[in-house]
Amino acid sequence: MVPERIEILFLIDYFHRTGGTEKHLVQLITGLPPERFRCAVVVFDAGENTLLEELRRRGVPIIHLPVGREYVPNALRQAWRLAQLIRRHRYDIVQTYHQKADTYGALIAWMAGARHLVSSKRDTGQLRKPLHVFLNRRLRGLFDGFIMVANGVSDAVVAQDRLSVQRVMTIYNGVDAIRFHPPSAAQRAAARARLGFTDEDFVVGMVAGFRAEKNHDVFFEGLSRAAPALPSLKVLAVGGGELLVQHQQRLGATGLALRTVFAGDVADVLPYLWAMDVGCLTPGSNEGFSNAVIEQMAAGVPLIVTAVGGNPEAVANGETGWVIPPLDAAALAQALLTMHQDGPGRAAMGRAARARVEARFSLEHMCAEHARVYTALCTSGSMPGARQ
Repeated sequence: MVPERIEILFLIDYFHRTGGTEKHLVQLITGLPPERFRCAVVVFDAGENTLLEELRRRGVPIIHLPVGREYVPNALRQAWRLAQLIRRHRYDIVQTYHQKADTYGALIAWMAGARHLVSSKRDTGQLRKPLHVFLNRRLRGLFDGFIMVANGVSDAVVAQDRLSVQRVMTIYNGVDAIRFHPPSAAQRAAARARLGFTDEDFVVGMVAGFRAEKNHDVFFEGLSRAAPALPSLKVLAVGGGELLVQHQQRLGATGLALRTVFAGDVADVLPYLWAMDVGCLTPGSNEGFSNAVIEQMAAGVPLIVTAVGGNPEAVANGETGWVIPPLDAAALAQALLTMHQDGPGRAAMGRAARARVEARFSLEHMCAEHARVYTALCTSGSMPGARQ
């Protein structure tokens, strides 16, 4: 029997930045029908964040339990607080995000009597330590199901954690296709002018945090190879992170520096997307299903992405952009030259990218699929089980 209102507690390791998982969680909570679902969030490491403030304004309880390391006395105190919270509210579903929530948090939730446990897997898991793999395998039986963000993620995690495919379901991220829309001519011109670009420039952008797994090295190497044949090339790098200064310094010694704008972290990415002719994402491993990619697609930007994680599921190769091998700067350079030479084809790819988002990656579909999972768990105790 389905409860009149399903109570869900989301456990997440950290909430400092407006990254993909954080954005997804806020979109999911705000997109679930409030008359059918009541949500709360426990964060193990919280910081000032506009997304958390948005949830608070909507009346969603945000509980900060600063766990730190799992093997010290403070972790036992926080475990007791979490267990008391779960016992008091008798949540129908506890859903976990990231490693600490998947192990420490899940074990506490199970011991406290949580009715159903679900894990949301956001990447292919190559960065996990051997201990994490060991724990995931040992604790997999606690979960009623696993929500994967892409089939590529599902294939990797099922093999690594030795999961039963009957308890796995793929649900892609969604994008607000009303807010993220192609620009008018005036919007495009204004976005470019603000960044110092002209209408004649060929602007190639990447929206990603400067972290090792995003492989900005490949991005800049591919651009450097293509640059001699592209006198109108301009580069737009959106995102902050620990490697930003390193890449700025490295690029400063090359001719590409004068063509590049480092925007850093931005509050509103949309005007930056409107300035782009082509978007890129070049991870070499450990990718999930990029919000940045589908936001660019919604804005009518064709993509060049590496065949990692869910990238080949987001970008239809040859239709909405190009999917290239990982760590292949030469392939990136060639794809850039091809797209530059065929302006009408590039524009057609942008229109097709927009149409693909509307058909497959809407926020409404993402939230409806999660609601279907939650209802099925409370009705039958099992996952619907589907690949998209």
